[in-house]
Amino acid sequence: MRAVASVLLGIALLSVAGCSEESDPAETGQGGWHIPAGTYGNVEAGQGGTDVRGFELTLDRGSKSETVDFVECDDRCVDVESRSLRRGLNGISFTVYRKGRMLDVLVNPAGKDAVELSLDQGQGLESHRLPRIEREVALAIARGKADSAAAPSADALLEPRSPPPLPSPTP
Repeated sequence: MRAVASVLLGIALLSVAGCSEESDPAETGQGGWHIPAGTYGNVEAGQGGTDVRGFELTLDRGSKSETVDFVECDDRCVDVESRSLRRGLNGISFTVYRKGRMLDVLVNPAGKDAVELSLDQGQGLESHRLPRIEREVALAIARGKADSAAAPSADALLEPRSPPPLPSPTP
């Protein structure tokens, strides 16, 4: 009988402990994580050089952003989706619609210069590492088509650029 009373008392204390006036750290963005502002992507040219595959997103204020610009490329980069963000304990999330289904896309920090994008498109959870990139690639392609302007070619945008020359060690 004493054990049952102890268990009931423990349950009562735990339920009251969760009812504090402090806000949830996830709601206030105090979960100890941070995503720097920037564009993140893993877009690559396919086998033929004309098709593009991967994901790209822009967070104009990093983890403090209210919205995300997102594009998924599967042969082509077509639609830029602007979505409202939700904050969680370990990252941010947003919702996209694919083939009549609503999908949650989770974005978590993956070091200081990358994020991990996770989603389930009906074949199990898949995760993709998106490093921070200097300039938009897929978003630029998709916006070019949306604006009826000539979209930049995937090869031109994905072309590697040389790093700046190093300063001479001698004056």
